Amino acid sequence: MTAGRNARLIILFVALLFTFSLVLPVYAITTEEIEARQQDLKEIEKKRQDEKSALEQRLNREAALRDELKQLENQLHELRMEQDRLTVEIFSVENEISQAELELAEAEEQLRQQEDLLKFRLRAIQQHGLVTYVEVLFDSSSFSDFLTRLHNLSIIAANDLKLIEEIQAERDIIEARKNELELKKSSLENMRRQVLDNKKQIEQLVADREITIAQLESEISLNLKAIQDLENEAQQLDVLIRKLIAEAASQFSGLKGALLWPIEPPTWISSAYGWRRDPFSGAQAWHGGVDMAPHSGAANYILAAADGKVIFAGWNGGYGNCIMINHGGGTVTLYAHMSSLSVQVGEIVVMGQRIARAGTTGYSTGVHLHFEVREFEKPPVRSFPSGNADYRYNPMNYF
Repeated sequence: MTAGRNARLIILFVALLFTFSLVLPVYAITTEEIEARQQDLKEIEKKRQDEKSALEQRLNREAALRDELKQLENQLHELRMEQDRLTVEIFSVENEISQAELELAEAEEQLRQQEDLLKFRLRAIQQHGLVTYVEVLFDSSSFSDFLTRLHNLSIIAANDLKLIEEIQAERDIIEARKNELELKKSSLENMRRQVLDNKKQIEQLVADREITIAQLESEISLNLKAIQDLENEAQQLDVLIRKLIAEAASQFSGLKGALLWPIEPPTWISSAYGWRRDPFSGAQAWHGGVDMAPHSGAANYILAAADGKVIFAGWNGGYGNCIMINHGGGTVTLYAHMSSLSVQVGEIVVMGQRIARAGTTGYSTGVHLHFEVREFEKPPVRSFPSGNADYRYNPMNYF
């Protein structure tokens, strides 16, 4: 009995060894290929790291450049308005100065004539002496003529005195006018210098603006290229996922019920599924997942949305630290931008298991989880710009 029992045990042991010899190599080969592919991605990412870092710096500066450009345009507009205002004011002052110079010239000419007349009278009196009332009386032919001569003499004397007063007043007016004219000339020169300074500032601002615009256009082109690169990476990722699903044995047959919210609270949706304005370039771009951000940028735990098998865990280009879980039935969930990972390729996870911590790796503007649901056995949602099918479904329909 004992010998027979031992023989049966030996036969069973040999059969188990034979069975494991058939199963283990398949799993080992699949795992090695997955790890090799993962290593290839890491090596490619290392080669692109310098370019990626430079691109991220340019992207981060884009928002600042846009603000700077807006401020520059406002300053340029204000300087142009100031230049127009000064031009009008200078034109008005120049006209006023021209008019004042004409009036001043006329007044000086009139004063010169009055001075010449006064000088003539004074020379006449000096040459002929003072005309006395006796001389007027003796030269008169009659008393009536005497009265007439005396009246005319008093009128001439009064006019001479009035003329002297008018000349003195006119001198004062001309002197004040000259002072006012000098002040206006000085003000005009200051305005001219201010206009010249403003023109120089405007010219410099225009040059700076042109440089800024050129830099911004260049960086926008780089950003658009980065978006296209992400689209290409998503397509390549589809190929990788299909290959990994085909190679990795899975005991899962598809989703059973709703998915679990894949990040611990508190969180909020920072970017929804579908078309959106890209946060880097401002251009319209397709967003194939949902971004879930923890409050205050906390490193909340990332949770497996359903039971499944990890088919990818590592760095994947713009997705940063990335995890993909195969749930069977062609359904794969993707988790991106994490700061750290807690699972490895080939590991079986259950719904709600902590698999990573939220972060901002890859092409990311802040701490958040980028979550995707890919359905490879359903019709594609849309096509990539290249024409290839895009199987990324709206995750919000699965919760």
